[in-house]
Amino acid sequence: MSEQMFKNLTLVAFVLLFVPAVIFLVRSKVLAAVQKKLAILVLVTLLVEVISRILWYKKINNLPIYHFYTVIEFLLILNIYKEPLRKVFDVKYLVIIGVGFTGFAILNTIFFQDLFTFNSNVTTLMGLLVVVFALSYFYALLKEVKYSALETNPMFWINSGFLIYFSSNLILFYMNNSLFKEVSEASLILWGLHAIVNIVLTIFYTIALWVRPKKLLH
Repeated sequence: MSEQMFKNLTLVAFVLLFVPAVIFLVRSKVLAAVQKKLAILVLVTLLVEVISRILWYKKINNLPIYHFYTVIEFLLILNIYKEPLRKVFDVKYLVIIGVGFTGFAILNTIFFQDLFTFNSNVTTLMGLLVVVFALSYFYALLKEVKYSALETNPMFWINSGFLIYFSSNLILFYMNNSLFKEVSEASLILWGLHAIVNIVLTIFYTIALWVRPKKLLH
């Protein structure tokens, strides 16, 4: 993959983030609770990406931002799953997971991967946890006595997006620091694939914010 193609993919992934943000602004008054929670995650992500790109263009290391963003992102994802997973996990366990993850992220930054290093340990752990949440949600759907049209269920689209994104990027997050410290053909291909998966995730976000949830059918 050429460096120009990589830059084009990352630009498309960045620009597409404005689509679900605009949908939220237009439909904010009629969105369901889970859609509003997703909208907060989208807006925070967009803000971080804007700041990150500004720093990148000024040739300033933007990795410190992601040390903080990873924790915020995970806590926002936990908040999205809190209600859908209530029948699978006691809420107190999700709180414990959130506190434990935050503590691990702080310790990782202090002792293992400082602010100017990609926090692959934390992102890998987040990926694993979110994949578990996503699979647990699908398990909860299978156990439901009542059924609804999945195509109009925002959480179905959110969960599917999370599962695709985090499962696809687990290897990338883990290998980033150990194998790809410098720009190379391999690193461009992997981060290009990451941009593509980011685009897919944003599309799922957009659908999740666009659909109108229907009542459960017996």
